[in-house]
Amino acid sequence: MRAHPLPELQAKPSRRTLVLGAVLLTLLLLLSQGRPLPLGDPWQRLSLRQILVGLEVSRREAIVREYLSLKASAQILAGRPGAVAVSRLLRLEFYNQRRNRSSAFGSPEEALAASRRWLEALGALKRGQTPNTRDLPLALERVLPYRQEISQAAQRLHFPSGVLAAIVDNEEYGGDKAMGLSRGIRSLADGLAESLSESTGSAGPLSRTLGLAQMSWEDALKQQRRLKHFAAWPYASFPRTELEARQALEDPAKNLLLTASRLRGYFNAALGLSWSNTRYLAGHWLYYLGPAWHNWPTGARQQATWPYAFHGFFKGMFYQALFAAH
Repeated sequence: MRAHPLPELQAKPSRRTLVLGAVLLTLLLLLSQGRPLPLGDPWQRLSLRQILVGLEVSRREAIVREYLSLKASAQILAGRPGAVAVSRLLRLEFYNQRRNRSSAFGSPEEALAASRRWLEALGALKRGQTPNTRDLPLALERVLPYRQEISQAAQRLHFPSGVLAAIVDNEEYGGDKAMGLSRGIRSLADGLAESLSESTGSAGPLSRTLGLAQMSWEDALKQQRRLKHFAAWPYASFPRTELEARQALEDPAKNLLLTASRLRGYFNAALGLSWSNTRYLAGHWLYYLGPAWHNWPTGARQQATWPYAFHGFFKGMFYQALFAAH
């Protein structure tokens, strides 16, 4: 006679087990909120020596020693979270260099030297001294007059002011150094565009970004919902037309609020938060994400380390300390 196996008895989970499982799942979701989504890039699974594979051993070991020295300095100046972020940026820069991806420098030594200069300036700030910024890509004279407006905009959208200051510095320094349109050409284009929008209602493709942080008027018109949700727009009316958006963006305080709102939308999406989440965001990696995404969203997604992103990270740390000291 053919034997048939008896069906396995499946225990029905008790009510207590189901409740406990639901509680654990809820706690897991809550604890994971606000953390960067896991990244699948292989560089995160490689040791520093694996990233630098192919270099002469003596050169590689010299790079490793300086990297560890910089990481130790960063920990003294910015605590363990700051050191982890500096380490992450350098490892990413080295990885991008070795694989011919978009990077800020042509060699690890150049990246280490630039990082050392930034940490020296940050260290001077922390000691209450005037930092030597002569050879750093900074536009201090164009950022500091708007320190209050930058701080207020970032505070109203609940993220560190250093992030927004770094974006403004990148745009202003870029205007001076021809990293984008030169300042004179950009101002002329903005003026022509506003004249066209006054006379025809639209400037067409001419000068779509403008103002202190170089934001597009189209993006400006999309910020009303978020700014209202954060109770962050202190003005009687919100721009509704291209001309009104352009005029708002030419006002530094309004430009910074609109830019901060757009940036907050990106942060919420990148960190897996709902559009309506208003919690205060913190973490040194925001200093990379903010300037990188504002300048080149695709590059930020690809974790490129072109000059805007690399220096923007250190600018964020620098301005955060500078604003806190005054």
